[in-house]
Amino acid sequence: MSRDLRAITFSKTAAEQILRNETDTRTLLSEYPEYKEEVLLEINALSSQKRANLIHNLLASYTSSAKIAKSKIFKSGFNQTTINAFLPNIIKARFAIYLIEQLQLAVSAESASGPVRFNLWDGYILQKLLFKEKLVRKPVSLPLFRVCWKLIIRPKVLMPLVNKQGIYCFYSRTLIKRLSALIGDKACLEIGAGDGTLTRFLNDNGTACQATDDYSWAHYITYPEFVEKADAKAALSKYAPKVVLCSWPVPGNPYEKHVFNTESVELYIVIGTRDPAITGDFDAYNKAKHFSMELNEELSRLLVPPSEDNAVYLFTRKRDSTHSR
Repeated sequence: MSRDLRAITFSKTAAEQILRNETDTRTLLSEYPEYKEEVLLEINALSSQKRANLIHNLLASYTSSAKIAKSKIFKSGFNQTTINAFLPNIIKARFAIYLIEQLQLAVSAESASGPVRFNLWDGYILQKLLFKEKLVRKPVSLPLFRVCWKLIIRPKVLMPLVNKQGIYCFYSRTLIKRLSALIGDKACLEIGAGDGTLTRFLNDNGTACQATDDYSWAHYITYPEFVEKADAKAALSKYAPKVVLCSWPVPGNPYEKHVFNTESVELYIVIGTRDPAITGDFDAYNKAKHFSMELNEELSRLLVPPSEDNAVYLFTRKRDSTHSR
């Protein structure tokens, strides 16, 4: 028999760990299965309405609820009544994001027909082409990729499979060289760095960059030691970078806005997609009045696999702008 949701009491320690993303989603799922069932019922009820942009609206709703809950708990000084009342909204938001991700992966990989995996031919070619070893990515040779990609029997299987490991794109050698040229010798910071692949490639190419991440995706990603644990706001304050990078930022995220509010930043480079429901805080992009926004088509074509949705955005601080907090 499931517990009465109203009767669940959370310790202050448990609340702090959840708020700091120190408790991964799978652990939360096992400890609070009742909330998973509640989220599934809510998603099912909203899905039956067949509204446009359903996934985007669902994520926005849960994310908004979680932000309000987090603010209430902090302002209360971790008052027990407030924790019990609002922490479930944060847990449910974590569940919703996780479950929706799993649903999207299942649909895109057509997993309903059985486990999806590479055949030996595709697996061998892609391993040699994209990875240094196992799932450790390497800069991709564009000429070689263009030849080998034509030989892949099931190209649509690649991204749904690697998405499960927090991999959303591959970087060509040419892209890394172009990014290095843009950055030059300026102080560079990557936020939301994940496994740090982009920073690693830049450093190997002679461009100094510091990788940071808040480790909130530990259920997908194994974070290497060189990726410093820090949220975007703290990292920007600590390093005062002139150039900031972010690859595949979460849609409607709460952290990109801090880039535009950091006085030291002269250039912000975003690697993602053209779809606001998949990557990026486009609300923050549109409000960044001190920066000019450019969708660089040339750089976008240097991401692999090729897709019309691939996008590299360059946000350049306007010379005559004066930053105000």
